[in-house]
Amino acid sequence: MRKIALFLAIFISCFGYELGELKNIVKTDGVSGNFTQTKSLAGFNKSIKSSGEFRLEKGGLYWDTLEPVTSKVFINKDGIFKNENGKLEKTSANFDEKLFLAIISLDENELRKEFDIKTSGSLKEWSIELSPKNLLFKQIFKSIKISGDKVVKKIELDEVSGDKTLNEFSIK
Repeated sequence: MRKIALFLAIFISCFGYELGELKNIVKTDGVSGNFTQTKSLAGFNKSIKSSGEFRLEKGGLYWDTLEPVTSKVFINKDGIFKNENGKLEKTSANFDEKLFLAIISLDENELRKEFDIKTSGSLKEWSIELSPKNLLFKQIFKSIKISGDKVVKKIELDEVSGDKTLNEFSIK
């Protein structure tokens, strides 16, 4: 009987988890590396690719695109800032910083306000699917998928328009 109970405990710990447990394992601050972003637009055969470096630090994201066009952006709770000649200047881009930061930091409380959350995999190789609850996000996204291991490795945005964005991360 003990063997069965032990097996079930191990099985459940490998395949069942809550987002809160994942947040305790996944590093979302002090992480840096390279990214590749592939944007597929509905109606077009060719994807748009960009690549560069990123750094997650103190609740913000530094996103330095190196190819095909160089740009430096910083995103935090106060907005999105473009680096112009070494100075951060706030942009007036139509952008939901709170949602974006909740996704990259796996902030369960914020994500549950706007999305239904489905987890799969194990704590070693996990995947989260976010399905929009509110009308605004339902008009933009079909789903958002986040996956990784000790860090976020991939974020996939599947839009109602048919556009898809895939962000892939490799950690330094």
